[in-house]
Amino acid sequence: MQNAIEESEKEILLSLESDIKALSKELKETVTAIIDGGYSKFPILLAHSEDITIAQKVIDKNTHNSVFNFSASTLEEMVTRKIILNDKKMEFKAKMKSNSDSFCILLVHSESMRFVFMAKN
Repeated sequence: MQNAIEESEKEILLSLESDIKALSKELKETVTAIIDGGYSKFPILLAHSEDITIAQKVIDKNTHNSVFNFSASTLEEMVTRKIILNDKKMEFKAKMKSNSDSFCILLVHSESMRFVFMAKN
């Protein structure tokens, strides 16, 4: 059973990577708008196949022929919503700074929910 779960998660991550490559320009614009607008220095994108209410949807999978919808949020919002615990906030900021060439993505999927960093290019 463990191998089936791992294979399923690999497929999910490959789909996510494909979507990010195809939508890189739009995702970069979203992240830049969050930072340049002064909302946060720590933008987080949420990739989800079902509609969620914890972030502002910026890319609809039906419009863009992608596997995932993408929504925009921030580290601060994730802490407020207790998705990231307050005592992990500094550790998370450090991880985001060290991965500044990547998108920080919260993958929200029925088979996997986790933070991943994927290259912006």
